[in-house]
Amino acid sequence: MDGRPLGRQGFTLIELLLAVGLSALMVGVVMGTYLGIRNGVAESLVYHEAEVEGVLMSRRILLDIESAYLGNPASQERFYFEGMATKIPWQTTRLSFVTTAVSEDAETLKGIADMGRVTYRLVPEGNGGETYELYRDVAPLGSRYPVKKELLSDRVREFRVVYEDRNHHFSREWNSRGAQWKDRLPTLVRIELTVEDEKGKRHTFRGQAHPEQDWME
Repeated sequence: MDGRPLGRQGFTLIELLLAVGLSALMVGVVMGTYLGIRNGVAESLVYHEAEVEGVLMSRRILLDIESAYLGNPASQERFYFEGMATKIPWQTTRLSFVTTAVSEDAETLKGIADMGRVTYRLVPEGNGGETYELYRDVAPLGSRYPVKKELLSDRVREFRVVYEDRNHHFSREWNSRGAQWKDRLPTLVRIELTVEDEKGKRHTFRGQAHPEQDWME
């Protein structure tokens, strides 16, 4: 041996523990940032999915209402427009009418007509919760049985419809077979639809439609 001190070899235990601690801290910071971004993206996707779903549903309902049809007296055609609601809490449970806006249902209706009866039904979910299922049924003219039952949403919190007549009177129900609005459609229909996304956040959509045919003439 030449008597010179040996060079330092490796790390001390304290240095190793310090390095491991710093590495764990950095990994924790990176993972926290990653999880935060991932959760934010997931919540954003859920939010926008509910928004798109609600917009499409409300537009579908309004399009059907705009194209509502009562019939043609010259050919002895006579149909009805009916909206039913609960009293407390107020919810529209059924909205049924003939509409000419059934082009996307032509294959289901087998091309037998350019119109059909559309019925929107609000059904309580069977899980005992506070959400409802909203269905859109389509039936050929003259048939009581739908050939298409479409579940629009199973997370509806509220579905409300208000009808306005030509005298600017408002009602939560409508029946074109009754004495008050015999053979007449509402001049204006307002809808309010509230759905709940997977995170429990509520989204409300509002709109209005003027049926093209006010009454049989």
